Amino acid sequence: MPDQHGAWAMIVLPVGAGIALAGPAWVHLPLVATWWTGYLAFYATGLWLRSRRRPRYLPPVRVYGTATAALGLALLVLAPHLAWWALPFAPLVAVTLWSSAHRRDRSLLNGAVTVLAAGLTAAVAYDAGTSGHGGLWSTGWLAAGATTALPGASPDGSLTGWAWAWLVTALLTAYFLGTILYVKTNIRERGNRAYLLASVGFHLLGAAGTAALAAAGTLTAAHAGVWVALAARTVAVPVLAARRGRPVRPMALGLGEVVLSVLVTLTLLLG
Repeated sequence: MPDQHGAWAMIVLPVGAGIALAGPAWVHLPLVATWWTGYLAFYATGLWLRSRRRPRYLPPVRVYGTATAALGLALLVLAPHLAWWALPFAPLVAVTLWSSAHRRDRSLLNGAVTVLAAGLTAAVAYDAGTSGHGGLWSTGWLAAGATTALPGASPDGSLTGWAWAWLVTALLTAYFLGTILYVKTNIRERGNRAYLLASVGFHLLGAAGTAALAAAGTLTAAHAGVWVALAARTVAVPVLAARRGRPVRPMALGLGEVVLSVLVTLTLLLG
């Protein structure tokens, strides 16, 4: 089982946001089950590859892998158009398995592709819940041919349907990408000035971008405010840790990010 608190928020909130945007549907049950068991299969496979394929790490790979295959097959029977999502997911899975095999699972590249895959589940869940609109060609990344208004809209109504779903997906993904930089500046890259500047710069861009969208009415002021808080913590936490002479505990970092990730999601969905 994953031992990182932030990982649980990452595998729950994006897919949950997609379900909330589309409206709950029965197809979301096998979708969530497939995604969660698939993530566990990915995590177990990563451990097995990093161990140089030691036999004792293989049983969970078999169990989670078999469960994922069975659930995935059931999902495709119910919603065959979701098979198109294998195209953007395949290279992401390939990169992260390669990283594990070469013991680079802690690299920035591996973290980024994992976050991109998790973030995309928001769009997949939205596609699953709106599959009755426009048939096959209304799938999320093709997004053409829909003849019925799709659910979901920005606070000012300027973005609706897939346009709003993609913005929500992008902002959630951006948050989790920023978390990679922030956590690294406080643990593995503590004291690395380049990582700190990258983390601060990334979050300042996020704060500025969301503030501009909030001023235009596309996002709520509350969501922009959360990004301001995110930017502030990228500076405050490393500075305070340096003054105390000891790093922030990983559990404290993880629990803090769980709270912030919930705030990011709620201020997007409840605008």
